[in-house]
Amino acid sequence: GVSGFASISFVTYALGFWTPPYIIRAHHATASEAGLVLGISSAVAGFIGVTLGGVLSDVFRRRSPHGRFFVGYIAIAIAVPTALGFLHAGSLWLAYVLSFLFNVGSSMWIGSAATTPNDLVLPRMRGTASAFYLLMVTFIGLALGPFTVGRLSDAFSRVDDPSAGLRGAMGASLLMFVLSVLLLWLGSRSVGADEATRVERARAAGEVV
Repeated sequence: GVSGFASISFVTYALGFWTPPYIIRAHHATASEAGLVLGISSAVAGFIGVTLGGVLSDVFRRRSPHGRFFVGYIAIAIAVPTALGFLHAGSLWLAYVLSFLFNVGSSMWIGSAATTPNDLVLPRMRGTASAFYLLMVTFIGLALGPFTVGRLSDAFSRVDDPSAGLRGAMGASLLMFVLSVLLLWLGSRSVGADEATRVERARAAGEVV
C-alpha cells in the first residue's frame, strides 16, 4: 500500500516541479508571472485536495477496511485527464486552470498515505512506520520523479519546439499510475487482515504487548 501511494507521488512531484518551466516554454509566460500564479494556485489547490482527501479517506474507511485506497484511485482519476488537458491546453489561462485542478486531485492521496501505515502498527511503532513512509515518498517521488522527467525531456527534445520534449516527458510520467493502481490493489487485498492482526504481528516481532 505504501509503495502504491509513493508511486503516485512520483507523478505529483514530477509534474509539480516541471510545471513552471513548461508554462514558460509552451505559453511564453514570464518567470515572475508563472511563479506568482502557480505558487498561489498550488497552495490553494493543495489545501483543498489534502482536506477533501482526508475527509473522504475517513468516510470510506468507516465503510471498508481498504476504504483509504479508494482515495488513491480517485486522485489518479482526476489527475490523468487534468494533466493531459494541461499539457495540450491552447491558452495560458486554460493551462493555469487545469494545473489547479490537477493539483487538487493529485494531492488528495496524501492523508490516506500517511494514515495507512499507522493503522497497521501499535501506537508506539507509528514513528517508525511514518519514517518508512516518508523515506518511500522521498526516494520514489521527490528524488526520482523530477529527475526522470528531466532526463526524458532531454531525450524527447526538438529544435523546432522547445516545449515538445518536456510535454512528452511529463505525459510519459503518467504511465507510472498504471503501477500505482496495481500496487494499491495488491495492498488493499491484505490491509484488512494486516490491521486485524497487528497485535499478533507485534508479539511475533518481539514486542511486549
